[in-house]
Amino acid sequence: MSKELDQAFLDAVAEVNNQLTKWGEQNHPCLDQTLLNRERSCTPQRMCENYEIPSETRAKFLCQNAFEKNEGTYAHIAVEELSESISEFEPEKRYIEVIQLAAVCINWAAKIKRIDLKKES
Repeated sequence: MSKELDQAFLDAVAEVNNQLTKWGEQNHPCLDQTLLNRERSCTPQRMCENYEIPSETRAKFLCQNAFEKNEGTYAHIAVEELSESISEFEPEKRYIEVIQLAAVCINWAAKIKRIDLKKES
């Protein structure tokens, strides 16, 4: 790993610890329980609408399209991963998606430290 990636990981762990110190262990629901417990169930697209983010299909399209035009960003990838996390109703699969989102965010933070912050120096 690069020193910036190491630092981003350590900073993320430190922030997790800060949040635990400030708020204690949080056990909020992962997704909107009203929607999940609907009589006729809820679609992944409806769940994304609830959080005002693109559906998984739309987020994948936007990400792929941006990269095909050489305009892709970490934000495109993160939105796609967030959408996939919100669209997954099975806890084991949602866990994998959330870990992928966290990994993208840590890599994004490392890139900021490696390149963007050095530009400011």
